[in-house]
Parts: sequence; C-alpha cells; structure tokens
Amino acid sequence: MKLDTMSVSRRNLLKGVSATALFSGVLGSLAAPRAQAQDVTSVRVLSVEDPFFFSMKAMVPDFEKETGIKVELESLSYDALQARLVSAFVANTSDADVIAVDQMWLGQYLDNGWIVSLNDHIAKDADIDLADFIPEVLYSSNMWRGQIATLPVAAYAQGVMYRKDMFDEFGIAAPPTDTSEDWTWTTYIDALKKMEGKQFGGAPVFPTVVCGSQPSPIVHMFTQISASHGAGWFKSFPGQPWDFEPTLAGPAWEKSIDVYRQLYKLSPPEAINYVWFDAGTRFAKGDIGMFYWWTPYFYLIKNSGYMTGTKSDVMEKYATAALPKAEGVKQTISVGGWSLGVPASSEKQAAGYAFIKWATSKATQKKMALWPDLNYQFSDFGRASLYEDKDLKAVYPYLDVQYRMMKQGNGKITRPPVPGYTALESVFGLTLNQLLTGSEAAAPALERTNSLFASILKGNFMIPYQKESFDDTLEGAIALIGKLGKS
Repeated sequence: MKLDTMSVSRRNLLKGVSATALFSGVLGSLAAPRAQAQDVTSVRVLSVEDPFFFSMKAMVPDFEKETGIKVELESLSYDALQARLVSAFVANTSDADVIAVDQMWLGQYLDNGWIVSLNDHIAKDADIDLADFIPEVLYSSNMWRGQIATLPVAAYAQGVMYRKDMFDEFGIAAPPTDTSEDWTWTTYIDALKKMEGKQFGGAPVFPTVVCGSQPSPIVHMFTQISASHGAGWFKSFPGQPWDFEPTLAGPAWEKSIDVYRQLYKLSPPEAINYVWFDAGTRFAKGDIGMFYWWTPYFYLIKNSGYMTGTKSDVMEKYATAALPKAEGVKQTISVGGWSLGVPASSEKQAAGYAFIKWATSKATQKKMALWPDLNYQFSDFGRASLYEDKDLKAVYPYLDVQYRMMKQGNGKITRPPVPGYTALESVFGLTLNQLLTGSEAAAPALERTNSLFASILKGNFMIPYQKESFDDTLEGAIALIGKLGKS
C-alpha cells in the first residue's frame, strides 16, 4: 500500500545478551550458506518513502552502533521501487539485502522465488515474540502458502476521520468508535448530506473526499466499500480449492459502485484526479467534514503537507471513528501496509533477517512512534502490545479505534495478493475512474471488467488453476504462528 505520491530505534536484539553476540548467533544459526560465507559489515535496505521510513531512518544509527553493521538505506517512489525490484529479481542480481514489500506483491514474489521464506529463521529465533504480532496483520500481509515471507514494519487498516467542530455546528451525531449495526454506509452518507451546501467559518464545506485517480489509489479506497458489502474477486479464494474465475458482477458490486459514486458527488470535483495523499492533505486544509482512509492518516492529517512537521488547521479539531459497514453483512476491513523481506538473490540473508527483526521489534517500533521530529508521525503497529502502551496512547489517543479496525481485517479478500494482481488492478482502476465521471450503468462496466480479468488470468495460467491450492484461512495462520513461536 502506498501513501505518498512519489520512503530505528534500537534495542538490544536479545535481552541480557550483547548485540554483537546476538548478531553472531543469528548468523551462525540460520543455515544460510550464502550469508555465512559473506562479510557482514554492511546491509543494504531498499524502502518506499511512506511515513515509517522517516522514523526508521532516524533510528538506524542505533542499529549500526549495536551490531557494527553499516546500513545503506535508500528510498524510492512506489512505482520506482516496484520496477527496480522486479528488474533485479528477473536478472537475479543482489540489489538489496532487505526490501520493503507491499501487501499485494507477496504472492508473486514468493511464488517466483524472489524472496525467501522466514519460517526457519523465525523457528530458530527464541526472542522474536511472534505471538505479539496481530494475527490478522500477519495473515493479510505476510503469509502465503503457509510461509511467513515478510514481517510488518507498518501495518495499515482503514477508519474514519471527522471534524468534531463541524458536527457540533450542524447538529450531526458523532460516529461510533466501534463497529455497529447502526453505523452503515447508508447512515454515513446521510451524515455527509447534512453538510451538503453548508458553510463553516465563512467558507463552503465539502462533506467528504475520495481518491479518483487510477489505477491504484481508487482501487485501494473503493475495495474497502466492496469488501464491506461482501463482494469477492474470485470464485474461490483464499480458501481452497483455489478457483480464479473472476466474480466482479452482481448486487454487492453494483451497490458498492453506487456508494462510491455518491461519495464522489459529495467530494471536491478535482478528487477525480486525487491519489492517496491528496485526500489526506485536502482534509487537513479544513474544508472537508468527514472521510475514511488508511489509518496512517489518523496522524498524517495533523500536519500541513506530507511529513512537514507543520501543524495543520485541523490538528485539534478532528476525531477518529469506526468504519461503516453494509446492512446485514459482517464487517471486513482492508488491511495492508508495508513489510520487510529478504531477497533470494542476497548474499547476506542472515544479516537481512537480523535487520528485519530489529526494525519490527516492539522496542524499535515504540521508539519510532515516540520520535518527536515531524510532529510524531508513526503509529502503524503490527504488534498488539503497542496498542496498550500508555506512553503511545498519550501521543496517539486513537489507538483503541485503530486496533479494533485491525482485528476485523482481511487483506486477502479486499485486494487479493495473487500473482498478476498489478495487471488486474490496472484494468479495475480504469473502470472505476470512468464510472465516477460517466453515466454508464455499473452492471455492463463490471461485466466488461470481469471479461478482461478472465483474459489476464488465463494468460497467467491461473484459469484453469493447475497448481496446488492452499487452504489460506485466518485459523490456519493462527496455528502457524503458534507452531513457529514454540519451535
């Protein structure tokens, strides 16, 4: 998942043991001949420049001091990172020892052997505290075919942000902070319509804001609505048997399109071109009443501009709330974000794992969150214990809301991380963008997209699916966490 339009705190890696001793132990225990045979005076990390990058970069000197390992940290834009990684993987070159992996890339990267499974590393590591990770996060973003291929450095769910002062002024009831059968997309839109045509502080108000730019931004935002309505991409996935016949048709999809169209009509017209960050910055300007988006915006909207450290006009005037749901459908929340993995081409795989363990540890993540520069810009925790931390709650008072959204997450349903996802997203994003501005009915547009999906999937040998299926369930993920955590 991407936030910007364009990429660590330290702790002893094992309590009571010197960092140098631990690092040597990690290298010696990980049965990775390539890594053991190489000098480990440096490790190269490629990252996207999402918010976590800034605080992680600030903590890197601590890792270097503890381990004696120099970190060569480089950030790229979203598209540039993906293009560079794929190019390096195809060429089988060692472009990095640790890479940032978006949730949707996981299946392709692991199936192609571009990144290594971390199962053996984790099983031999008594100090990683795997059970502290939120199961829904690991399941959504880090697991594929029974393998933990990455670990979450920044986990995202989706939730609501609204202007408390506007709601008071217009007599609108505050939305709930937990999922409720009464808090539906219908009631959400009804609340927005109460702000339609109004002025606040002498200026016109736009009730909400959406992302309209294709392909990725609009798909990221829209699929939260479709998942809430129970719409699925495929005939059978992630449970087995896997059957990738596309299912982008029917009432759930059509209703979702209708909801998104209504939201666009209540948004600034230029939102048709808005990417991820544009929506957040627009809310921070002060003329938007309420919107939903990735949970990093729970803190990003405190700033005027991306990671500027300059307080926004809404910093003391907004609150967070639960995501709406569809009537009569169990809530499913999109979970994504960024994780760290080890390329198979790296000759320093054990060193790469050591960096990943450090960057995703409870202590490091807490120090990243408490880094004051840029106005405290990191609360994307994949570990459950951090949501109960009093120090962190004092800085990020919405953590209870965010955690409840995480616990209802299923990223494998909202945006399935299957091989070929990027091509599917390109087609889907264009359709959604055209539906916002055109008058075509949803049904024929979805049927056309469904046919294009089928052609892409057949071209990628996924229809009919001839490889072995995997019963990819949350229950199975929890069992794997327990197994590896006790090894």
